[in-house]
Amino acid sequence: MRLSHQAPSWKTSWMFRETTELPVRTIKATTLEPDGTKVSSERGFETLCSYNWQCDGSIYVPGAPPRWNPPPLPTTLAQDSGRHFVDQNASRVPKYPFEPAFAALAVMGPDVVLDQVDIIANRNSLRKLLDFSAGRKLDIFCMGLHMVGNTLVISRKERNAQQMIHGAPNAGYGHNFEKTFTMPDHGMGNSSSHHRVIRYHIGPLNCVVRFEVDAYYDDPDVGLDSKSEQPRDEPVGTVSAAMTQLNIAGLPPTQTKPRKTPADKPTVVVEKGIFIDPSKLAEIKAKKAARLTEALPQLWFGRTPYFMNGNHDKGTVHSVSISDAEKEYPRWEEANQDRLRKMVSLLAELRDAVACTKECAAVLVYDEKGGSLKVYAMKTNHGVLPSETIAKHWTNAGGNAG
Repeated sequence: MRLSHQAPSWKTSWMFRETTELPVRTIKATTLEPDGTKVSSERGFETLCSYNWQCDGSIYVPGAPPRWNPPPLPTTLAQDSGRHFVDQNASRVPKYPFEPAFAALAVMGPDVVLDQVDIIANRNSLRKLLDFSAGRKLDIFCMGLHMVGNTLVISRKERNAQQMIHGAPNAGYGHNFEKTFTMPDHGMGNSSSHHRVIRYHIGPLNCVVRFEVDAYYDDPDVGLDSKSEQPRDEPVGTVSAAMTQLNIAGLPPTQTKPRKTPADKPTVVVEKGIFIDPSKLAEIKAKKAARLTEALPQLWFGRTPYFMNGNHDKGTVHSVSISDAEKEYPRWEEANQDRLRKMVSLLAELRDAVACTKECAAVLVYDEKGGSLKVYAMKTNHGVLPSETIAKHWTNAGGNAG
């Protein structure tokens, strides 16, 4: 196996196991041209589904994120330690990491058709591609690329989907900050994470984005206005009302048995939880002095309105900053318009490159800081979703469904 006529090192060889020998496309950040369409969040977004991973490996749909519930300050945190997920979806369902999202969609939007969707990706993947488009020198990464109909599905490919934190001096406090400053709500005490799947446009591209939500926040300064005369937090029995407002189908009968899919580990779906309105969602961090500007790309891709930061000194939180990030979206979009449009061009080029491969499947490799992105055709397309899921949500998948 060669990479630009040079064999990969042992540190990067895991990226190349599924690939053919030479890249079918090499992309330099300096050659990217901005797309001609303005990138803006003004058009809004649509929530397709949500779910909570449970400790027993099942998911609750719609689930609910934990509630922001800060203790009295100052509060001293222990350093993070133990095993934590880097990508829980890939860890639990390694063959089809997007399958849990479609298991939730089968409950909350069974009739959703995705023929017009250009991109399906995790928020983390889009952030990396934006940073590459901006010319930043990134840590090495790898992504899976599959065409389903006309849709490019971008999968995270981590060397390890879990990591062990040993409590070293640089371990940080973020995980323990979340545990201390939030409270499981609506029967979600055994949940390990809450995930959302939303749909919106990035310039001309119709995108479906999955991301993890840290918490929800009931802002005491936000009252019910003319646009929200009724509370939008709906118990599972009436979640169909909230779904109707979001143009999503209602709930079918409860499904509690394992779904019969060829995934490595079938996803057990249980209807439980309360659909929390997206206007309340929050991203949480614990840094000595975090700036909202640094977190805005993550917040923007997830359309997450609130940003909480625990300002701390060696783990002692002395104050918490709460920012209304949504108000900053237009300013951030304007400042980053060039790199956002370059990312659109990059996504379009990746889509074109994968569509031209024999298997309609490829691996995206970035194995050198400041280097190029390289697209390698996959030797064999083992698929990115179960065939019955593709048949249900795409009418144009044809022969490239995997």
